[in-house]
Amino acid sequence: MNYMIRILSYVVLITITVISSACAEDNKLLSKIINDNLDNKSTSEQRGQLHKIIRWPASCNETFTFPKAGFNFFKQSDTKLVLQVVCTYGAYQGMSLFYKLNLSSGTVHSHNLKLPKTYSDHTNESEIWGNVLTDSKVTAFRILNLYSGFGNCGRLTTYDLSNKQPAITQLKQQEDCDKTPVERDPEKWPVIRH
Repeated sequence: MNYMIRILSYVVLITITVISSACAEDNKLLSKIINDNLDNKSTSEQRGQLHKIIRWPASCNETFTFPKAGFNFFKQSDTKLVLQVVCTYGAYQGMSLFYKLNLSSGTVHSHNLKLPKTYSDHTNESEIWGNVLTDSKVTAFRILNLYSGFGNCGRLTTYDLSNKQPAITQLKQQEDCDKTPVERDPEKWPVIRH
């Protein structure tokens, strides 16, 4: 019996060592991917490496057009980031998934952000259409979802990212694509929620 316990102990120890080594490699690789992305040096190969670490749905890769990298990091702090994974670029705006990453414990902890739908208070969505209008250091996210390639109608939504899941702090909207005079500056669209 002691022999079996000793063998089991060795198996557990070897398993822990292998897992720890894999986590350390993932952290080192992720750190390089983040730094390259923040320096605008991301590659399509890094997208595949990042997918193995974060494990977003494969359907996002099926609609994505390579050779672009198709991901962006936005820093909240040295250990907390938001990851945008582009699933498709679309005609004039893309559709993306967003993940909040926490690297403070030495391992990668990530969770998918579910942004509140702008037309419903009761549902959230993971796949978001629109262009991110936020620089690389962020506490809030601004997403412009255009209804027309002319840029004269759509929604400009500001999301607070300070909690585990985002909350809408402001919504500007121009629904009428045929409105005259044409207003292409989303900052001048009517505020319908704050």
